[in-house]
Amino acid sequence: MGLLASGEFAVGARLPSERALADRFNVSRTAVREAVIALEVQELVEVRMGSGIYVRDLPGGTSPAYVHPGPGPFELLQARRLLEGEIAAQAAGLRQDRDVDRIHAALADMRLNFHDKPANAASDLQFHLRIAEATGNGVLVQMVTALWSQLRGPIWERLEEHFHTPVMREASLSDHQLVFSAIAARDSEAARTAMQQHIDRVVSEFVKGWS
Repeated sequence: MGLLASGEFAVGARLPSERALADRFNVSRTAVREAVIALEVQELVEVRMGSGIYVRDLPGGTSPAYVHPGPGPFELLQARRLLEGEIAAQAAGLRQDRDVDRIHAALADMRLNFHDKPANAASDLQFHLRIAEATGNGVLVQMVTALWSQLRGPIWERLEEHFHTPVMREASLSDHQLVFSAIAARDSEAARTAMQQHIDRVVSEFVKGWS
């Protein structure tokens, strides 16, 4: 935002690559990606897939859209990786047969709703909540609910517009199957690893290049 306000980049100019911006400001690539998406939500830049990021000109008298300054998607995903990895491990050791049935039902709904993105996302959340419920700890269920609720903001939605594809959903299904299989087998370590790898893959999808 400061670069644009200073006039360093004129309207229509192409911004440096995200890697160059990360080096310039000594921040992570994910921090730059969130900043770019926030600027895009505010209609201050235009992201052109296969080309780059370009400065836009707001019509006279128009103010940028408001973006809530809370934790960004990548920070929340990191928290999910830590929390839900341990939850999956706990669930594998504590789960009852009824928990396995409920987790499997959510996974089946994800498959059934593969081509219905909102329904698929709802089933995805249910899958993760059923795993938390299998620990028998209501606080963990509340924490998972809160993290997922915070994710559903404008920056997350714009990231999904760019990168959430049927191929990504197919990979997510495979990830969830691995988590389910580990929990069903009472393999805590495998469940932890599968959940962490799932979230790592989501992050890697959302930091792909614009080309």
